[in-house]
Amino acid sequence: MSKNNSREDTSCYLALNESSCIGTKILIAYFENSTIQAIMLGSNLESLLTDLQNLYPQLKFVQKFESKQSLELVKKLENYIVNPKQNYLDFNLKLEGTEFQKLVWAELCRIPYDSLCTYSDIARHIGRPKSARAVANACGQNNIPIIIPCHGSGVMEVMEVIVQGNILRKL
Repeated sequence: MSKNNSREDTSCYLALNESSCIGTKILIAYFENSTIQAIMLGSNLESLLTDLQNLYPQLKFVQKFESKQSLELVKKLENYIVNPKQNYLDFNLKLEGTEFQKLVWAELCRIPYDSLCTYSDIARHIGRPKSARAVANACGQNNIPIIIPCHGSGVMEVMEVIVQGNILRKL
């Protein structure tokens, strides 16, 4: 076996959409075969790069913003954002997390477009009805937003907020 086959490639490429339709920069970290490692959202590119490196210190990130592959990936994601009903979700994803997190993320992907469900609903669907808080934590650990929907695009939860001594319930 050659040395190249005995170790995993640690190079990860970066695609950037500086003016996405959602009003923020979208940084996509992907491997040579277009498998997505992470999607970062924000307004400051340097902060996004720092956050990404902190999440995956074992990876070497290579900026390929103008490569054909990067531009195609950016366009594909933008098309999905603009028209999720028409554009079937066919991205290759590299999911890194616990088995529970992966189970939650898979369930999130099954939520129909324009539908809402609670963390408790998801917990019941995965056979862990008392795990709503753990589901919420798994949603928070999702490093591939947009493709794996999260809080704003399919999950709602009743939250208790204390304001001036009163508990308000907010949907």
